[in-house]
Amino acid sequence: MKKIDPEVKKMSPEEKRAILKNEIALINKKYKKQVVAFGFDKEIQKIPFKSEALNKITGGGVPAGRFSVIWGSKGSGKTTNCYDLVANAQQMGKTALWIDFERSFDPVWASSQGVAVEELLMAPAFDNAEEAMDMIIGLTKTKAIDLIIIDSIQGLSPLGEQETKKGVERSLADDTMALLARKLSQFFRVSASKVAESDCTVVMIGQTRMDLGGYITLEKLSGGNALEHWSSMTIHIRRGTKADAPTRKEDGKDIIDGFDMVARVDKSKVGPDEGKECHVKFRFGKGIEND
Repeated sequence: MKKIDPEVKKMSPEEKRAILKNEIALINKKYKKQVVAFGFDKEIQKIPFKSEALNKITGGGVPAGRFSVIWGSKGSGKTTNCYDLVANAQQMGKTALWIDFERSFDPVWASSQGVAVEELLMAPAFDNAEEAMDMIIGLTKTKAIDLIIIDSIQGLSPLGEQETKKGVERSLADDTMALLARKLSQFFRVSASKVAESDCTVVMIGQTRMDLGGYITLEKLSGGNALEHWSSMTIHIRRGTKADAPTRKEDGKDIIDGFDMVARVDKSKVGPDEGKECHVKFRFGKGIEND
């Protein structure tokens, strides 16, 4: 067993701390930025949702400087929640970017939810996932972008899915299994520090995929393990039962006027919120109620 240097044993805690501080100063000077320090001196900011119930279970909204995922089945309110995030971010004086891979952005509906569309940066013209990822890294380096919405994870198409390394167009019969997952893993590793340093909030919209293995069919989020690992907050959204849907009176009858949106925090690294769930009213033509 290696013996401990007797001189080290004689040092007091104060002397050790002084030596560490001196070395830390040299390290930070070498890299021209604070790469190591005592404590965590930066408060985690959040962009709130429109729904107070959703803010309550998430501890105030989605965190800045990190990745978050909002996923669920079709028509469950994922996109509208993101419109609400953009509207609130703009009201806070922040700049938002919407990456519209699905070409599904609705400016009329977004405006009705409070989004200042004329102030929103739009990026609908990428041919592949790598172009979008490079742009995100470039924008976060400027520290001038505050919120990025990626619509959606499943809309990202890596270049390798479209053509070979020699530039030959791929056939749809070619196997590109797990290519997106591998590309996302690479993207997170490269961009995580840039996103953190810029305090930018990156929210990715994901659709439900069905896991047909085993004895039962389960809902799952596709995109690979890296997606779930790197997201600081993951929120699952689905429609509740018709019995809980909001209604309105028409000719003396109760007419269904929307649906019950059920939100659950699957994962949270910014508070003790995992597993919390809430029910929010979503009214057709109006959106999410601020309950």
